[in-house]
Amino acid sequence: MKKIIQSILIILIYFCSNLVQGQFNIPEAPKKIYPIQDYVGVLSQKQIEKLNQKLISYYKTTSTEILVFIIQDLHGEDPNLLASQWGEKWKIGKFYKNNGIIILLSIHDKKISIQNGYGIEPYITDFLTIKIIKKVKPILKKNLYYQAIDCGTQEIFKILKNKYHNQKEQNNKNFSIWNLLTYVSIFLIMFYLFGIKKTNVSLLNTLFITNFLFRNQNSYHDRDDNFDGFGGGGNFGGGGGNSNW
Repeated sequence: MKKIIQSILIILIYFCSNLVQGQFNIPEAPKKIYPIQDYVGVLSQKQIEKLNQKLISYYKTTSTEILVFIIQDLHGEDPNLLASQWGEKWKIGKFYKNNGIIILLSIHDKKISIQNGYGIEPYITDFLTIKIIKKVKPILKKNLYYQAIDCGTQEIFKILKNKYHNQKEQNNKNFSIWNLLTYVSIFLIMFYLFGIKKTNVSLLNTLFITNFLFRNQNSYHDRDDNFDGFGGGGNFGGGGGNSNW
């Protein structure tokens, strides 16, 4: 009888431990979502800042949101499912575009997963995702996490080259070209109106106007350079891949 009770207790303990392991609570999204979310502390602050700067710059150019989660343990969760659910909960990717990408690293499990939003899947197929992971794995085996993330994101940039464009960024370029033409036109008009004898006055007036316009344009870009954080989309279709390293 004792042996039966002991066996039942062992089975119950094993079942309960597996149940606990299979629970990973995805944290609530912060008010401002930055690309690098290191919950383990394997990256230095300088490395985080450099990666954030790189991925924010890419986001401003393309509108594609690449989010990197670094966790200690999966607690028995499937890495692909967890990465997709995390992307859904934090709404990574632009609304309607669904161009979010999640890179999940689990340090204890030595697992990496890359999950793509619906909008990314036609360009980064499951085959290409695995190809990216294979390139990153040797770097992860050396515990070079910064270099691995840098390499992986660079591969994503190559694959998605010219696939997405940030309309706001394009409008800013058009705005700059238009202003340059305006400055030249103002100079020519002032030169014609005042004549050669009054060229100096004309130049002063033109420089004053140009400086005023440039100052306004710069303030416009300063406002545009502000980063409001990722989020607003979501919809991950499960396309991607994972592997051990």
